[in-house]
Amino acid sequence: MTLRYQLRSLLILLAVLPPLLAVGWWKYSAWREAERQRLAREQAYQDLIRLVDEMLEKQSLATPTFRNQPGASLLPPNSQLPKPEARP
Repeated sequence: MTLRYQLRSLLILLAVLPPLLAVGWWKYSAWREAERQRLAREQAYQDLIRLVDEMLEKQSLATPTFRNQPGASLLPPNSQLPKPEARP
């Protein structure tokens, strides 16, 4: 290969690579920002789930035990239901 062809190849690379690198960097920056926002949303969602779980746990500690049993009805047993008033 002569020097002429080596210089031509170098000039072609110098003409093509900078635009390719610029486009690649622009795409990477956009992806990085989108990924940062996605991670922030995911963290906020996990925090919300944790808070709801804590609230439900506190609430379940304050409710009667018949609601804490697996497979139990959400309605209280008949003995705990209010009695209807007799109408005259």
